[in-house]
Amino acid sequence: MTTASMVPHFPGASPSGGGERPTGSMRTLWLLLAIFVLPFVGGTSLYLFDWRPQRFGNHGELVQPLRVLPSEGLRRADGQPLVTAELQGVWWLAMPVGSACEKQCEGDQEAMYRLHVALNKEQTQLRRVLITDVPADATARTVASRIPDLTLATWSGAANAAAWRDALPLRDGAFYLVDPIGNVMMRYDAGTEMRGVLKDIERLLKYSWIRHE
Repeated sequence: MTTASMVPHFPGASPSGGGERPTGSMRTLWLLLAIFVLPFVGGTSLYLFDWRPQRFGNHGELVQPLRVLPSEGLRRADGQPLVTAELQGVWWLAMPVGSACEKQCEGDQEAMYRLHVALNKEQTQLRRVLITDVPADATARTVASRIPDLTLATWSGAANAAAWRDALPLRDGAFYLVDPIGNVMMRYDAGTEMRGVLKDIERLLKYSWIRHE
């Protein structure tokens, strides 16, 4: 028996005794390790370098923490109480204004009306509310009478006004998206394109389980 025949032979080993190459099993093992380890390495790197995506799916800013509207404290333009429950059951866009509804305010309401019409058969799932801090705002009354389906309201009393301003902070030109059970979900600042707002509302209506018949 020769010396060479006495050397044990292992599968995958080079019979010449040179540099060994990984077997198919080893390659599979390394591949599995890469599949399971690389996501953790990538996630850790993103966390350590504080990476954040530049854009999110929505076009407004999510309200965090979630704010709930007061159950009362609004009045209609004619002075009659407007209970929050009357506005629930549908999504609504609420714009609070701290002074008279001037030209920019009127333009925003017209843009919201066009957005509302663009919802087509889903129009009944949205309501628009203009909340003025000036009860005798003649311009707001004119706007509400000229633009269809616009609800005009005002705060009632100092305590109620404070509660509503806490839920819907006054910011120049900002408006809010409220869900059907009275939660303030999203804020849109002045200058927000209505096409983006429309996309947000369409997405919410598509996936929302709360429907108004």
